[in-house]
Amino acid sequence: MARSKTSNTFKFSSASPADTARLAALFAGRLKGGAALFLEGPIGSGKTFFVRELAAALGARRLPVSASFNLMRSYKGRLKLFHFDLFRAGEADMENIGLDEYLGRPDGITAVEWPGEAGGIYAGMEPLRLDFLLAGGDARVIKVSAPAGDAEMVKVIEEKWLQK
Repeated sequence: MARSKTSNTFKFSSASPADTARLAALFAGRLKGGAALFLEGPIGSGKTFFVRELAAALGARRLPVSASFNLMRSYKGRLKLFHFDLFRAGEADMENIGLDEYLGRPDGITAVEWPGEAGGIYAGMEPLRLDFLLAGGDARVIKVSAPAGDAEMVKVIEEKWLQK
């Protein structure tokens, strides 16, 4: 795994779904209420799987499936998890889905798949950005871009990740 020396970008190499689940659990152990995760990557790259494993690690009884047909689902655990999947959302849907009502809520974490579709709703926000890259078979590279305020948290996750 390599981290850019000049930015708050971290790269996690996942060889399997079990590795991705472990990474999600590490994030679940460190994230606080109000956190926002923006997940990007091609279809089938593991975004929804990561959110499902995040929910499991937070103690949710009901686990996420693709939210594409509902746009948003919430899950209750140690913190609430608000899961938005904006793949099928059009610009006209953005004002009606209420994303702005969930971002930054102190009682939960907001995970947004396909955040580019939401336009200016989150202008000025500094979310953790997770970019899922296919690396052959079940392998993935998950690039995490952290705002300055979250870089130390991701560095701790990186240290724990390397202790495999």
